[in-house]
Amino acid sequence: DGLASGICSSAASTSGGVGCLVQRGSIMAMRAILLRHGKLFSASQWYAILGCVLLPAIQIGAESDSSPVTQISSESPSVSSLDFLGEPLQSPPPFDDEGLQKFAEMTQSGDSSPSRPLGTAELLVEASFADLRHGGDGNLSKAYTLQKTGAEKRIQLQPFPDSWIATTAPIALGLLSDLIISSSLELGKEGREVFWPTIMSQLVRWSVGSSKEKIQCEQVTDEEFNGDKMIVDVKEWQPCEALVRIGCKEWSRVFRRVLEVVPTLDQVEGKAWLKEMSTSLSDTLLKNIGLEEKIRDDIVEAKIASLEKRVQNDGSVYLGMMPTLKTRCIASHCLQQYISTFVDQFAVLTLEEEASCLLDTLNQSRLSSMKARKDEDLSHAFQEACLAQWGDSVEEIDAAMERANSGLSHRGSSQMFFLTQEASATSALIILLSLLYSKRQDADCSWDTEAFAEPILFERIIEVLTDFLESEERDGLLIDPNVWRSVSERGGQVAFYCTSFAGVVVQILDMISNLEKEQFDRHKESLFPILCSLIRVQSDEIRHLVAGVFRKQIGGMIGVPTSK
Repeated sequence: DGLASGICSSAASTSGGVGCLVQRGSIMAMRAILLRHGKLFSASQWYAILGCVLLPAIQIGAESDSSPVTQISSESPSVSSLDFLGEPLQSPPPFDDEGLQKFAEMTQSGDSSPSRPLGTAELLVEASFADLRHGGDGNLSKAYTLQKTGAEKRIQLQPFPDSWIATTAPIALGLLSDLIISSSLELGKEGREVFWPTIMSQLVRWSVGSSKEKIQCEQVTDEEFNGDKMIVDVKEWQPCEALVRIGCKEWSRVFRRVLEVVPTLDQVEGKAWLKEMSTSLSDTLLKNIGLEEKIRDDIVEAKIASLEKRVQNDGSVYLGMMPTLKTRCIASHCLQQYISTFVDQFAVLTLEEEASCLLDTLNQSRLSSMKARKDEDLSHAFQEACLAQWGDSVEEIDAAMERANSGLSHRGSSQMFFLTQEASATSALIILLSLLYSKRQDADCSWDTEAFAEPILFERIIEVLTDFLESEERDGLLIDPNVWRSVSERGGQVAFYCTSFAGVVVQILDMISNLEKEQFDRHKESLFPILCSLIRVQSDEIRHLVAGVFRKQIGGMIGVPTSK
């Protein structure tokens, strides 16, 4: 309980340039105890530790943070304004690790050293503190090197040292991933049915917030006019963007680490874990999409009501909902984007049911964001929100609108947010389908992945390439040529379809280039005209990839040897 109180303490504790020292120190001490001695606890004891001690402390810490970090909002899902957020700690080395033992020897050699050897958890805590104080990289095997003279100079200043979210939240949520690997998987069925749902609920709470069913909304009635009732505000606690990005990133970390262990588990238990986690991720993304659609509809309804004078207001009603909508869009994008970090392992292990579930969810996000980016009322509401931030200066507004109309500054626009979400959903779809379509020796052979993926994959490919060409021809003159120099990195900074989907096109062309001869031959009639059209696009990167496809695929068909 003492450590739990320290984790969520509101007391300022900055020392030597390190902020939230008490909070971070408490979570590191808790982490050391649970990781070193967690195997002693049963599933029911873990349920009590998590539900009654650790998770409440983490949530209190998050909700108590009143620093400016909670108000920071990015102007694009793909370009974060929160790059200063901390990282979860690396997995600790075993107790007998050579580097860790060197650190133990150094702690015993000082004048103020303890009179007895450090215990396993104590050693982990001391090494973690040394790494924290001296600005280490989290590798505790090298903690002994940080005790040397001059190590203090490595400390990197944190712009918000008193922010619990910026400094402590990544470590706290990262602990949950560590516990799954160190304890939950070894508990077998009990760990999966008791341990995982408890941890998953915290991941959902930070990455999505309240589910659609739990949203408490306020209804306002305008008696002066028609007496219409209208939902205008979400009252349940919702995570800020910083927590959303931390939560979504941790989903990726959990998935990667569990998928690494699944092959070593009993076959039945391994498949059960895979199904449990893929279903949880799909449900989380579906909940976020539902919440996103609900808020989106409420904004449009409130805007229309304001224009029709059914409710007298200055736009603050629906503009006040805009930050929440942007955060929900960012959550969808981040969850989809991080799928690429573990999809290779997932494609090898997944069965048809799990793959279909995740693909259906990604497609629903794709369709939902496509609808949103075409909604003119929603686009106008986003523009009003931007104008409200710019202020009342005519010169400022004119200059900002001129940049927006030229396509050079679309950040914060409706198209920027929803094109980015649509592109990341489409990208995740195509990556997963491509892996299922490829002939891999290490993949599950119990179902025909190639036949399953082929029709869906090429339907998406033709659609994306066609829309890309149309947008590039229509909007190309409005785009700064510098954007095309590295479309994979910079394309998402301008809100046109061709720039937002440039990275997806790069993925598609790379996949087409690696198709088997018979696979390409089956789709040559639909692909060839599009490939010919792609020759004229402005992007050197895309044209180079198209040349590679012609050299390898078309050249092989007409008997020209592939040049090396």
